[in-house]
Amino acid sequence: MRKKNSRLMSMVLVAATSMTMLAGCGGAATPNETGVDNNTTTEQAGTEATTEEVSQVEVNLGSYSEAPMLAEQVSAGTLPAVEERIPDADNVFVETVDATGAHLEIGNYGGVINLAGAGGGWGLSRPTLESIIRYNTDGSYYPNVIKAFDHNDDYTEWTFHLREGMKWSDGEPFTADDITFWYYMCHLSNFDSKKSGWPALKEEVNGEDAWAKLTKVDDYTVTWTFVNPKYPADFIENGDFKWCWAPAHYLSDLIPDSEDFPYVENEYWQSTGLSEEEVLANAQKKGIDAATVKDLGKAVSYNFWNTSGLPTLNSFVLSTVPGNSSKDDTLCIMDRNPYFWKVDAAGNQLPYVDALHFNTTSEEGQDLLMFRSGEIDIITIAMKDISATLGDLGDAAELREWGTTNWGSYQITFNYTNTDENYATLFANPDFREAMSICVDRNQVSELLSDGFLEPGQAAPAEGNIGYDEEWATKWTEYDVDKAKSLLEGCGLVMGSDGFYDFADGSDLMLTFLAYDGGADESYPVFEQYYKAVGINCALKNLEVAAFDEQIDNNDWVAVMGPHTAIGGASLKDRAAPFVPIAQSSEWYGEYGTYYQTKGAQGVEPTGNMAKLVEIYDKWRSTSDEAERDAYQEQIYQIHKDNLWSIGYLKAENSYELINSKIKNYADNLVWADCYQYANMTHYEVLFKAE
Repeated sequence: MRKKNSRLMSMVLVAATSMTMLAGCGGAATPNETGVDNNTTTEQAGTEATTEEVSQVEVNLGSYSEAPMLAEQVSAGTLPAVEERIPDADNVFVETVDATGAHLEIGNYGGVINLAGAGGGWGLSRPTLESIIRYNTDGSYYPNVIKAFDHNDDYTEWTFHLREGMKWSDGEPFTADDITFWYYMCHLSNFDSKKSGWPALKEEVNGEDAWAKLTKVDDYTVTWTFVNPKYPADFIENGDFKWCWAPAHYLSDLIPDSEDFPYVENEYWQSTGLSEEEVLANAQKKGIDAATVKDLGKAVSYNFWNTSGLPTLNSFVLSTVPGNSSKDDTLCIMDRNPYFWKVDAAGNQLPYVDALHFNTTSEEGQDLLMFRSGEIDIITIAMKDISATLGDLGDAAELREWGTTNWGSYQITFNYTNTDENYATLFANPDFREAMSICVDRNQVSELLSDGFLEPGQAAPAEGNIGYDEEWATKWTEYDVDKAKSLLEGCGLVMGSDGFYDFADGSDLMLTFLAYDGGADESYPVFEQYYKAVGINCALKNLEVAAFDEQIDNNDWVAVMGPHTAIGGASLKDRAAPFVPIAQSSEWYGEYGTYYQTKGAQGVEPTGNMAKLVEIYDKWRSTSDEAERDAYQEQIYQIHKDNLWSIGYLKAENSYELINSKIKNYADNLVWADCYQYANMTHYEVLFKAE
């Protein structure tokens, strides 16, 4: 087998155990090797503490500078002076280092960065979204949109401190009112469609779901109060709420008071009294075309980056020019936010570039051709295309490798809650899973599917990631057809006259693998030959992703090739749901997760090691002690190692991007993970093109 090019071998640094952002009981969040406020102070349980210098870069905020295009608007009287647009030196965010801790160059203004098409609903947000906290590659995090956060001694109250002088992209002040508006008018009414999706703000009280009380302390301070302790694992680390604000001044006439979206009594906002028909009409006046209020709410208070004209806190704002104002346009443009609240170490307002251009292509391979011709500056590239492209372009292009947190490539998993007892019993037997693993020649699979780049491996944490274990990574990976057949027969399967195994009662065993959007079209024929050779009859059923998810949700499936939500990830701090059966999320636990999510009203009650995962998870989320959380996480990893509920056939594939060599401040060895918001870790606001 060919070894990977040494340029493609960097490790993933996701040692999230270096979480230093919470300074014990009553502690406040402080920066950790990031480009955060060098001069700000935060309240810390009644004491005042000054944040430490975050790098050796000299920070000079004697005055601010701005892009020439903005300076022209100031001179013309169409835009306020930069000092009036962004916070003062005590509140502005100073960006000095990238997500790996490397110092940033001071950039030059101008130009655009050309990207491939935005793709799905989150495509425009990945390079531009500004969230509550931001992560570094080592798993540490720091306050981002908010200036600081802290908690009381018993973790029943969390406080967010905002940045005075911060503004929305239309120049309106961003204050605590925008948080109370989001929570009481958009979120608790489910106008944003995510009331059930962000667990950080709810808890169980007397057996029922209860929501945090949000209090506006002053214009730049809010508190979240809970009945029970709300420890870091359940709030900042794994709460999964990326923002908690909405532009009240813009959305106030778009909030209905109806049966489906009822007004939630609160001390800050009165009911709008608007019907659903009235808010849809108001949206039309603002150029927002929505068929239903559900569509409207999701567009303006959830996927807001896709709505042209909507004020935002992000680094770039969707264009309002027809033909460039939709992610589906051939050329979608996101312009620099003139009120963006970050500067570099020299006081230059970010972003450096004037705009991001998203170029939608209609033909396969066209985006790579556009990169070769210089029409696209940054492109995700397959391993097989890297050498040839770099060879042709030479110094005009550079490679950037993104470490993965995936647990192996080419995963399969089974429906452990299948309503057919034959399948449920078979899948629960680890001997069956071992047989399905060792009946495949991984060396040959590597050659056929990756040209030998991806080495044989198991569904396990990759080297360099939390939980890496060589024994786990190689478990059940040795190719052995005879042993596989012996294991299958030990599971009670009987070889039929057609050369395929049947269940002991004579009924057919057929593994119909679900896949979505053609994701297994190339790989399935490779695995099919091995499964059938060992006596497992199988078939592939390819669905559109919506239909795929529906079958999973309905428990109407047998096996999956290429799960939509694969097992594992960076750590429980990323998302616990891929590790533990706590939601209707990952295929590998199916209806066990539904049982937990609905408190036993639906789904299948987990037993054995599945139940043990939940038991340990509840302990993990209920302690403020980081060492205890790490120990519980180790126990969860060990259970996964022992059981291997998902089978992986090759080691995880990293992601690769080629960039125009003129682009500066694009870090290498970033980490591709959900809690890092994927491409957001690039920090597009600091990228610039060298002259």
